[in-house]
Amino acid sequence: MKKVLLSLLLLLPLSILAQFTTTNPDTVCFQDPSAIYQVTNTPGLTYIWTVSAPGVLTSGQGTNEITVDWSAAPAGLIGSAISVYASTPAGCPSDPIVLDVFILQIIPVVDPLVFCEGDACADITATPAGGTFSGPNVIGNQYCPGAPGTTTVIYTVTEAGCTFTATADMTVYPTPILDQISHD
Repeated sequence: MKKVLLSLLLLLPLSILAQFTTTNPDTVCFQDPSAIYQVTNTPGLTYIWTVSAPGVLTSGQGTNEITVDWSAAPAGLIGSAISVYASTPAGCPSDPIVLDVFILQIIPVVDPLVFCEGDACADITATPAGGTFSGPNVIGNQYCPGAPGTTTVIYTVTEAGCTFTATADMTVYPTPILDQISHD
């Protein structure tokens, strides 16, 4: 859940409303179904939110806090993705504030490895760098082959609070066993 705190100031009670301020753009994880946005609540004000497609405002219209479903959004920048303004009971509107949203998607890749039974441990490579490996026979950033067969290594990358994973199969082939040489 991603929260962005916007500040709402009243310069003169019920007459002049100052602009909101925030850091722009907000970063949201790819396929995030519940990003939360809010402004400081001032009693008596009604908050009018607009969310650009493909975002969907799922709850909170009229309040100081909304939930937005970004799960259908492609990766990249969505300009003017969210806007909000406040209105007094007399209908006096504030200036709107606009927030851009950056949908972050990282597609990690792990290189599969092939071993012969008895091979030494080998470094696992993946992109982007900086993630962590896990799974059977994984020690740090190395795969140490065990019994013949295939196991799956998981690579996890975390960036800006978003977590992305990739998997790769590591295969260990058995040592071939030959019978004795025979003569015809």
